[in-house]
Formats: sequence, C-alpha cells, structure tokens
Amino acid sequence: MKLEDRKYKWCHRCSGCIDDAAIYCRFCRNDLLLGEQRKDPFFGPESKFDAARRWVPSLNSLIEMLPDNNFKKQLLDGLHMRGRMPTMAAYERDEESERQFNESNVGLERPPMEQERSLLRDIFLHLKDSGINIEQMLDTPKLRVLKFTKEELDKAYDIRVKRQTEGKECKYCREKSAADATVCEFCKSNFVDPPKREARRFRKNSIGFFPLDKSLLKETLLHIAINRALTGGAWRTELADILSKHDICNADVEEGIKKRQFLIEEDMAVELPMSEWQRSLMFEGLDDGMDGYHAIHNLIEMGQTCLQEEFHEEAELVLNFAMAVAETHPLGNVQGLDAMREPLKTSGWMALSQLYETTGRYAEAEEAHAKMFQIGPAMAIPGLEEVMKATMELLSPQRSIRQADLCFKQDKFDEAIDLYKKALTALDKQENKPFVGFSKMAGLVQGEPPSSMTTPTGEDFDVPPKISGNDQKQLNEVSDLVLVSTAHRVGVMKKLAEVYMAKKDYSTATLILDDSLELAEQLNAPYQALVADVCDTFGRLNLMQENYADAEAHLRRALEFYSTVKDPMDPDEFDNIVNATSNCLADCLEKQGKKDESVKYRKS
Repeated sequence: MKLEDRKYKWCHRCSGCIDDAAIYCRFCRNDLLLGEQRKDPFFGPESKFDAARRWVPSLNSLIEMLPDNNFKKQLLDGLHMRGRMPTMAAYERDEESERQFNESNVGLERPPMEQERSLLRDIFLHLKDSGINIEQMLDTPKLRVLKFTKEELDKAYDIRVKRQTEGKECKYCREKSAADATVCEFCKSNFVDPPKREARRFRKNSIGFFPLDKSLLKETLLHIAINRALTGGAWRTELADILSKHDICNADVEEGIKKRQFLIEEDMAVELPMSEWQRSLMFEGLDDGMDGYHAIHNLIEMGQTCLQEEFHEEAELVLNFAMAVAETHPLGNVQGLDAMREPLKTSGWMALSQLYETTGRYAEAEEAHAKMFQIGPAMAIPGLEEVMKATMELLSPQRSIRQADLCFKQDKFDEAIDLYKKALTALDKQENKPFVGFSKMAGLVQGEPPSSMTTPTGEDFDVPPKISGNDQKQLNEVSDLVLVSTAHRVGVMKKLAEVYMAKKDYSTATLILDDSLELAEQLNAPYQALVADVCDTFGRLNLMQENYADAEAHLRRALEFYSTVKDPMDPDEFDNIVNATSNCLADCLEKQGKKDESVKYRKS
C-alpha cells in the first residue's frame, strides 16, 4: 500500500469528494468556511455516483472491492446521501430500469463533471494500490472515451505516490502539486491567495456556462464561409476579419468548397460541425441515434458561450447558422425525435434574444423573445403538445417580465406597465400551485395546527402546538416556497415602480414601492440583495423628488442590506451595484450640505 489513508468530506456546495482539512473546494472553488452553515446542496453526493455509473455501471461492485480504509468509508457513506431535491420529490428506485439506463448510450452527450471523473479515477487508483489488476476493467468503450487507459492511470498513480512525499501542499484545498508549481494544479490558487471562483458561471441573466470549444468554433466558422461561397455570398470581404481572427485562411475555405462540391455531386450527406467529444462517442459506437440534435444543441450552446465571452460577431454567426439548420436538418434516427425540434429552436431564440439585448438591439431582442414561445406543427407524440402548452402557461410570468424589460429599454412605458401587471396576475393564479402537495399543512399556513400535531384544549389553548419531525420538515419546505414566491413578486413590483419613475409618475411609483418594501421585509437570507435593491430604488425615487432626508434613510438601509451579502453570485457586478448606491448616497448628502460625510461614500 503506497497511497495515504487520508480523511475526506463532501463539499456542501457541489458534492465533490475533498480532503477533510480543505477550506476551499478544489472543484467549485467555493469558500467552505464561509458557507458552512448553509443548507445541503440541491443535489447530494448520491447524484455524483448516479452520474459516474453512466460510465462504469459496475461502480458499486468496484467500491466493495476496495480495501477497508477512509476512502472506502467515505464512498459507502456518500452512496446514500441525498441532497434537498429528492426530499421534495421522493421516488422509488427501480434497480432494473437503472441498470438498463446505465448500460445504454443515452445521456452520454456531455462529459462527466470533474467531481465524477475524480471519483472514478480515485477508485481505480486505490484498486491498483491494493494489488488488483485493473487493465481489463479499463478496456471498455466508455472509459476509452474518457481516456482512462492503463497507461494514463499508471502515470497518474506514480505521480500521486511521488507527490505524497515531494509535493507542494495547497493550504486551501490540501491537495499536493509538483514541488516547483506556482499554481495549485487542483483549485488553481497561487498558494498565497485563495482560489477565485469563475464568476462567469454565475453571471446574472446569463445562459450557458461551458468552456468555449475553440476547435468547434473554428470548424463552424469555416462551414459558414463555405455556405456563403456556394450561395454566391461575398465571403472574402464579409468574413475576412473574423476568419483571420480564428486562423482560417482563404485556402482553407477554397479547399472546403472543393470537398463540399464533391459531396453534393456524389449525393452524399453534408455533416454539421461536430465537437471532438461527439466524434469520439461515434467512433466508439456510443452514439444514441440523435447526432443531428446534439450537433445543433452544441452549436447553440457554443453561441451562448461566445456571447458570455463577448465574442458578439461570432455568437451572431453561429446562432443564426444553428437556427437555419434547426429548421430542416435531420435530428437523428430515433422515432418521434422530430418533436424535439421546437424546444431546440426555443433555446436558440433565447440565446439570440440575449445577444440582441446585450448589443443594444432591443427591438430585435423582443422579436426573438416572442418567437421563443411559438408552438409549431402538432407534436408527433400523443400528449406532448398539451405538455408544451402547459409549460408555456407555467412560464407565463417569466415571458411577460422579459418582454416588459425589453419594452422598458425601448421607452415603451405603457406596454411595459401592462406586461408587468400581466406577470403579477399570472403569479396570483400560480401562487397556490406549489402547495398542493402539502395540503396536510394548509391549516398550519392559515394558523391552524395539522391533525398530526398535539392540539391543546381548554386552559392550555394558548400553548403552541407540538410539531412532529416530519411535519416540521414539510413546514420548512412550504416556508421556502413562500419566500421564493414573495421574492419573485417583490422583484416584479420593483421593476414596475421603475417604469412609473421613468414616466415621472412619482405618486404611483411610491405606492408600489411601499407595498414592495412591506413584502420585502418578510424576506431573509438569501434575499438581502433583493431587499437592498428595493431600498435603493426607493432612495432614488425620493432623490428625484428632492426628499433628501427620506432618500438618505432608504439608501443607508440599502447599503446595510448589501453589507450582509457575504457570497454574491458575481462579485464584480455586485461591487458595481454597491458603488452606484454609495455614490447616490454621496449625492444625497451633498444636497443636504453634508459634504464632509459625502466624501466617505464617494466611489471612483
């Protein structure tokens, strides 16, 4: 035995298996001490095992083969540790159905996350360490796709053993890198400063969060240039800059034109640009018959990532190309697959709408947003059309809110007001729906104890009812849903007030913000930023009306709430918001002649 018998724990943010002494997760790079009092993750460790079984169906048997040590104990404990999601939607596991699913090729279109890869890698390394021959275990198509070969794992094992004695330990994730490393190979800290979480994955109003596939982007741009050339488009002048930017020369396009013409002459199918991952699945015979669907989906996702990386021209070319092929290109050979064409197009219109909004083309963004919710021809699968319509109805508030946002940005104030009011009406209709499953608790929500509680009588009537463990658990879940619903309503009301402020209808804006603030005061963690936003808006409204004392009170309160937000989703964006509020307070203080104090709040 050469591997250390380390102690482990599960990250309460991403459910990764990490060193017990780690203060930052090496996977999600979150500060574990900062959030140690928070709830369990939505998906617990059990979900990581479920994902890992897609690649190694015999995972449980391999775990049983491990020597009795801390690693094995950690895995056995994690096998049955669920997150919050299964407690709200409990289900019975059908072992035979799960086995068939794990052995199938369905659902392999995306690589496993590093948390799941790490589980598999460490299991094989510990098996090797205990003297078990793992070579035959690794000889499967799925593990070849993951590049889990005997040679790779032998190399990883030798490095792990060497690092135990000679490696440089990171004080944040407690993993050991090469002795001369300047950056931790795991959490990416510089060994002095803590690791920085990738804010890109958590940006407000963003969609998609996967790394940009540069090789797929290059292939797609080349494909688009060839299409332009074959249809007589001036690709040399129109696309010259962007092709050069991605190292595509005219000779590449001309060679591609010759190959395309040959395919057309021979009446052969023209493949869509495809990721290296998808090609590797097809090479190993692991494709699921949905190649066209996955190719188009990958294009849309890449367009979303280009948007986030601020490659706006590339994003527009890729997304418009994806939408063009999504109309007619075969999705695969699975029966009924064509029913997925509309949802696929919906995700494309969503990305285009976001792109147009980001680039200030609000009318085009509104048009693309409207197309997201158009249902095309009748669905081939019985009942699916009804499901789609029901989904659209469920999304009704979000549809109206986003359309209202876009109208507001175009100064179409009356339309924005109507749409925000429509969203609030839709919320009224939906508000009770989440609580249907908790009908037993309905009386308690109205102030009456449920039947399972011990109800005091007579002189003891004022004694609080005793709540059983299961009832308390359900009540907490109802409480969470109430907070989500309230927060949603507060956000819409704040937006509505901002439109009235833009119209200079200050009296109506005041009435709405009064109600919004009253609701916001019912909220607690993690909604401090939303409460602060309402206070900030109220402060600005008072500033517009030259009610400086009231404005000061609201803005100070906003900063107080902002100061309680310990872990903002996008730190840079959050800093900008707080600085804007601070500057607004500085303006307010100056208007009251408090210039010395205003200097304290002025941000550059």
